[in-house]
Amino acid sequence: MQAHPERRNQLLEIERRSWQLWAITLSITGGLSFGIALLLYPVLEGYAEHFYFERRYLPQLVYGLLVLVVLSGIYSVMKQRELNAIRNFIIASYASAAANEGNYSTDSLTGVLDRSALVELLKTASTRADKIRAPFCLVIFDLWDFKTLNALEGNLAGDLVLKELALLLMRTIRKADWVMRYGPDEFLCLLEGSPRVGGEAFVQRVEKGCAHVERLRRVKINTGLSEYRPEADAELVVGDAEKDLKKRSQLPAPAATGSPA
Repeated sequence: MQAHPERRNQLLEIERRSWQLWAITLSITGGLSFGIALLLYPVLEGYAEHFYFERRYLPQLVYGLLVLVVLSGIYSVMKQRELNAIRNFIIASYASAAANEGNYSTDSLTGVLDRSALVELLKTASTRADKIRAPFCLVIFDLWDFKTLNALEGNLAGDLVLKELALLLMRTIRKADWVMRYGPDEFLCLLEGSPRVGGEAFVQRVEKGCAHVERLRRVKINTGLSEYRPEADAELVVGDAEKDLKKRSQLPAPAATGSPA
């Protein structure tokens, strides 16, 4: 799945604007901090009368500059969030467009492939794997106790978690890989040319990514993996992933991803 040049340019433009935003913010913060330092520097006491400067106004000036520093930081964070939202929208749009280019239906909520594409996708992947004599890996991600999340925080909160996880998976996979909505609270990733050990490494990257997403930090995710070997039964590989998921689900509940180190 090759990225469309226009979308790639849009992402590069967002990245450039992000760097500009923080460069401006650091410049403003640095200038205001320097001003505060000058006001507080003892040497200025000798210049107060020369500039007709009344010292009783010094605290107000310092507080004013501090407020400007805080407001500048808040503004930068808000603008960065807007840029992140635009970037996520572009990524989601690319996921949908890439799926449409492959004539696969997509999930209306998350923009990734719909489960109806699984049969054809497995057929294509297994044919390619048999031809080049290379395996591929399936990874199922299951949101632990998702019904409780919906019950406590509402369906909208659950939808946001699904969207965030879908976006994270799309950012983590390679161009040749696929992501689909496998169930109400499950996603399936097909990793082309990857053995099981590659799937394990992929899971670790996703877990690290979850630690940097606010909504995903509080969510527990279980995984199931399986590997397709050339000339094997492609349909069995899905069942193997489900069995692995069930086996892992019977283990003690996994800890939440937690905050990043």
